[in-house]
Amino acid sequence: MNTGRFLVALIAALAGIVIAVPASVAAQLRYDGLVAVQSRNVDQLYVRPNVEMARYQKVMIDPVTVEFSKEWDKSVNDTRYVTRVRPDDARRIAKETTSNLGGILADTLRTRGYEIVAAPGPGVLRISPYVTELYVNAPDIFPPGKTRSLTREAGSATVTLEVRDAGTGTLLAVVADRGTAQQMLRLSRATSVTNNFWFDDMFRRFAASGVDAIRHAPKT
Repeated sequence: MNTGRFLVALIAALAGIVIAVPASVAAQLRYDGLVAVQSRNVDQLYVRPNVEMARYQKVMIDPVTVEFSKEWDKSVNDTRYVTRVRPDDARRIAKETTSNLGGILADTLRTRGYEIVAAPGPGVLRISPYVTELYVNAPDIFPPGKTRSLTREAGSATVTLEVRDAGTGTLLAVVADRGTAQQMLRLSRATSVTNNFWFDDMFRRFAASGVDAIRHAPKT
């Protein structure tokens, strides 16, 4: 697990100064009413006080929301490269890279005794997964045979789960972690298949640690 943080800036009107907000403060602003809880397995864990997570036995999962790292577009469209990543390419890469996250979450929840449902109801959680700061080191955008992309890591991302009471919409918990998709000892050829394989591996690790962090979060 890599050390992760939320990077948030508050633009102040006073003297045109830009004031950087510490990650812990930024998260509290975004997740008002939740309390930070220490976790050994994830970077960020926030829970609502006096919530009995054990009473929820069913889960509905929203579609995954994806956002690339701001530096990614600059990097892959460097003027030294002939081929450019078009908006359609970026959308395809984002979809392919994260396409299995919803299913991975569902499988992880089922193995822990949850029932996956499609509609709100009593005892139902609603989980909204977000993949942010997505960075695919060697996106597979070149025509076959034109070039080879070699890398030690498929990429990285921050994965966040926002957990709500499906009936009331009340935010109950947030868990987030920044991870690396495979750290290899030597350079290996990267393709869309290998990239997706290693990102899926990262998502499985996050799903296990993230779901367990929420399930076993202490009642504050």
